[in-house]
Amino acid sequence: MNRASIDPERRHTQRMTCSALSGADFEPIAVRGHHLLCAVCVAGGCETPPCGIEEVQGLLAALWEYAYVPIRVSADIEVNRAHYLDAYEDRGERELPDDYEDRAADYAGRRKDLEVCRLLGIAPGSVLPAWALYMTLFERLAGVRSVCATGDAQSDVWPRCPHAEAGYYERIRDAAPTSLEDQTEQGEALDGHGRWAMFRMRTREDMLTAKDQSAGFIEEDADHLYIRPQHLLCMLCTMEAQDPLIQDNLVELRKRMEEDPDIPVTLVEGCCMVCDPCNVYHPGEHVCYTTHIKNQLRDLNILEKLDLEPGATLPAGELYARIYERIGSLMEVCGWGDGLKTVHFWAPCGGAKGDALERARDRGLISDGVE
Repeated sequence: MNRASIDPERRHTQRMTCSALSGADFEPIAVRGHHLLCAVCVAGGCETPPCGIEEVQGLLAALWEYAYVPIRVSADIEVNRAHYLDAYEDRGERELPDDYEDRAADYAGRRKDLEVCRLLGIAPGSVLPAWALYMTLFERLAGVRSVCATGDAQSDVWPRCPHAEAGYYERIRDAAPTSLEDQTEQGEALDGHGRWAMFRMRTREDMLTAKDQSAGFIEEDADHLYIRPQHLLCMLCTMEAQDPLIQDNLVELRKRMEEDPDIPVTLVEGCCMVCDPCNVYHPGEHVCYTTHIKNQLRDLNILEKLDLEPGATLPAGELYARIYERIGSLMEVCGWGDGLKTVHFWAPCGGAKGDALERARDRGLISDGVE
């Protein structure tokens, strides 16, 4: 089912439930490299992509259902292993594949597939979560002309895509970015805006309900907190905030620990009590689909520095005292120590160069009074 065919009223009431496109047994969706671009153009309004609309409808439907669906990016790099004497002289020493002629004739498509792989920095056959794949693509490819319209405009040998300069891809890629706060405030109102024409928003009602329930539990009922390690540092970067944030529960959890430094905190891997109201938290799959990869490394790096294992439980005050003693700066963890950004999904946190940790340490935030 194409995303565009989903009834708007139904789409606005959809909740993110468990997806059949997830799990260890799910086979990644195979997509030719340049068809990734065709899907963007269709989302941007193109009705006649050269590959055929049916070729990308399934992909768009999968992206809409589950932003973290695994995609295997394909490009045919085996066709040229046919020996030239078998291919051009009918030597017959090594039998050619049955589909050899069609594959060989698709040289223009194969070039585009490989160019997309090059831009992504991957080998053909690599598997990436859809969100990570497309955010990397948008970061590295400003427009499709350099991939889809590089040959002579009059050439029949290397034909250009007739839509390469129509702006369909750019309409999606260049739409003004929205902050996490904006996303959470607007919810389904952003449907069709830039990347949200391809990836589904959580509904505003869903996020408001999650915020009310989760924040209320933290403030009134929780006697045990479950927090992923990196969010303990995020709380320092928002320590001046006194009013709750619409997109997470950082403020509520920080205040709860300030009020009761003895409250037990269990360090969990993955999404935690911070995440419930966030737009990019998928409640059905319990995953933050925008940062799932790099956040796991940050959590484990922090646990290593604290000399703790996943599931360790400490009083909040003791936990922060250990953080202040063992972690010198945010750059050590949130910026990987070297500040290196190899690719979108391994990017350092935007606050990695800040001094929130040093200020919190000097203030004795949450740890004050702990020996």
